[in-house]
Amino acid sequence: MIRPLLCAALLCAAPAAIAQTPGPDGPLDISARNSEMLDPQGRLVYWGDVNMIRGDERLRADRVEAFFDRRPGGTGQLLRVNATGEVFYVRPGEVARGDRGIYDLEAGTITLIGSVVLTQGCNVSTGDRLEADIEGGVARLSSGEGGRVRSIFFTGPDARQAAGDCPLPTIPGDGPRPFPDGR
Repeated sequence: MIRPLLCAALLCAAPAAIAQTPGPDGPLDISARNSEMLDPQGRLVYWGDVNMIRGDERLRADRVEAFFDRRPGGTGQLLRVNATGEVFYVRPGEVARGDRGIYDLEAGTITLIGSVVLTQGCNVSTGDRLEADIEGGVARLSSGEGGRVRSIFFTGPDARQAAGDCPLPTIPGDGPRPFPDGR
């Protein structure tokens, strides 16, 4: 599943940060304007400003298909989520954007495909595909045939000065509904 290695500087810098902390435990909260349950297929479809929240992670997309394992008497565990439209994967201090996304909950991986932009503070990396092992701490950014991965890193005094001047990109949509505790 992991594609060719990225240059060492990039592997150790921005994309790796998106995968440093083990994935959160707890419930997965999905909200959208519309949903449809296709129980015989073990599939739920959400569309219209979809927001998924789990711990401090958020996935936002125009459309999401959630796949469950089928068990007697109903739906079992959530296995994988396919997201399309403008897809954003957000963690504290980081935003990754792509045209499509696959969040494999069993494997603990997130893959973003198409026009990928990863932002961490002022540091920005771009490519065609981001694969991050959320629990293992490894991420790879690659580019299609003839393309190139590009990163801009602020270092030294520039990094300290710029850190406060670089807000994260705006995530489109209405945003997730607040949790009962106000988060």
